[in-house]
Amino acid sequence: MSTPIEQQLMLQAARLYYQDNRTQEQIARALKTSRPTVSRLLQQARGEGIVQIKIIDPRATHHPLEEQLCQKFHLTEAIVIATENDAHDVTRRRIGQATARYLERVLQSGDTVGVGWGRTLYEVVNALAPKRVARLNVVPLIGGLGQIAPVFQVHDLARALADKFGGAWQNFYVPALVESDTVAASLLRSTDVKTVAAQWHTLDVALVGIGNLAFEAEMQMLFVNYLSAETQTRLRDARAVGDICVRFFDAHGKPCPDTVRGVVGIELKQLKRARRVIGVAGGASKAEAILGALRGRFINALVTDETAARRVLELENAPR
Repeated sequence: MSTPIEQQLMLQAARLYYQDNRTQEQIARALKTSRPTVSRLLQQARGEGIVQIKIIDPRATHHPLEEQLCQKFHLTEAIVIATENDAHDVTRRRIGQATARYLERVLQSGDTVGVGWGRTLYEVVNALAPKRVARLNVVPLIGGLGQIAPVFQVHDLARALADKFGGAWQNFYVPALVESDTVAASLLRSTDVKTVAAQWHTLDVALVGIGNLAFEAEMQMLFVNYLSAETQTRLRDARAVGDICVRFFDAHGKPCPDTVRGVVGIELKQLKRARRVIGVAGGASKAEAILGALRGRFINALVTDETAARRVLELENAPR
């Protein structure tokens, strides 16, 4: 049995390797030791049960859920990953991995691909394996939120996706939210922005996150500088449950058009024109938002987890 000091080193090495995706060389530098020592620590961590590797086939037991979602909501494809009481970040990462494999399968040369934002989409891009797809054109679907986090910098996600596939991406260095609809319309008429926005009408594939409307501490922290108290009141009054690219909708899939003003991004009616709109979201807290997106037919493909899928079907099948 290892000493407490050795156990601490094993724990540090394991977290850096399995959670932070560091190489053994990087871990060796961080811990001021050698790469062979890091390799030994990782092997020892597995041997002593500090690291336990569980292999789950994310598709094996969920074909019935996928079939129900496809039949109920007329989807071209539904992918439901297994849920093992995972933490939210683990679930997001696994949904991201499943979506990445799906994209690698369906994207074709010449496709114009629209990209939204969010933490799960960030995981999708990180999970993509480099694959050359000639003439892939990646287009941001909304501006960025400069004061929040990389997951809301859509131009960075678009660039990373294009780099993974060897395609090109379009610059879209504009804010997602401006002072008013008038300012947003003026921006969308400017030459560079108009060039990108024109491509929203001819998307082959759109990859979007589905946000849920819950004014808990996390959302307040993220959007306090962007969604005023007045805007939040309008959203509550409209019974909004979720959004795609800051375009909100209610539980029945009805858009809530006059709630958040000054959005510089694709509209839901434009999004629906894309040949394939892939919605990516998971967790029970997202179920009502996912259901609204499905009922509104804003997406025609869904990647989610077992917990969210079951809850979506429960809500849809509940007496009204």
